[in-house]
Amino acid sequence: MIVRLQVYLARAGISSSRRKAEELIKAGKILINGRAAKLGDKVDINRDKVTIAGQKIETVKRKFYLMLNKPVGYLVAKSDARGRKLAYDLLGNPSESGEKLTSTELNSLFNVGRLDLNTEGLLLFTNDGDFALRLTHPRYRIKKVYIAKVQGKISDESVEKLQSGVWVTVREEGKIIDRYRTLPATVRVLGRGAEFSVIVIRISEGRKREIRRMCQAAGHPVIDLKRIQIGELELGNLQIGKWRYLTEKEVAGLRRLLHEKEEKQKVRFARRKQYERLKKFKRR
Repeated sequence: MIVRLQVYLARAGISSSRRKAEELIKAGKILINGRAAKLGDKVDINRDKVTIAGQKIETVKRKFYLMLNKPVGYLVAKSDARGRKLAYDLLGNPSESGEKLTSTELNSLFNVGRLDLNTEGLLLFTNDGDFALRLTHPRYRIKKVYIAKVQGKISDESVEKLQSGVWVTVREEGKIIDRYRTLPATVRVLGRGAEFSVIVIRISEGRKREIRRMCQAAGHPVIDLKRIQIGELELGNLQIGKWRYLTEKEVAGLRRLLHEKEEKQKVRFARRKQYERLKKFKRR
């Protein structure tokens, strides 16, 4: 597996960020197979020897997967110039069963998808890049389930709008930068009140602030939002702010789901190719 040197150093725990890794490289402190490294270099994890101060740099060999119950007010990033609290900092604490990540393991992790600052709930982390890429790729449309507390008494008409797909307009600094219609969602009303309603909503898109924009477009802005499920993986009773390793069964379940999605993609692709061939044949 070949990766950029900055990524290799960050995942090995040598630097807390890629920017700091670049500083080490520029200072000539990193060697690859005995020669001074330079920015832009790549490393073959299985073949190259990377050293600092004469010591070989080792990365995490095993692949592991964990979930965090992210609290509101925590940013999903490894650093923040504004000094906000980071979800990654919570992974430095012992797990719910008392397990502890080493600094190398912690730095090897990256988040699988995101939750915005004001959303809580299920967030996955791994050092398995291929797994993360496949799980977040839009073509697989992995289902995600949220509980949303929204303003006002939500009507059956608004529920139908969410289920059918709503038009979302994205603005920045008063200018429209995007407009799209959301894919159909599954919505279940848990409770309706004069001031707020609570709904369970399942979507298969991963656009930024998707649920919030959907509910806003339907006339019921989100008050509180929590993700409780990804695919068949449920948050369960994991305490807020705590993390745990995924079980082998849970990882296998996600892999099985990805395999099923990939097989369906192959069938769709084959049907599309067959359709295109038939169209060409009819034109003759």
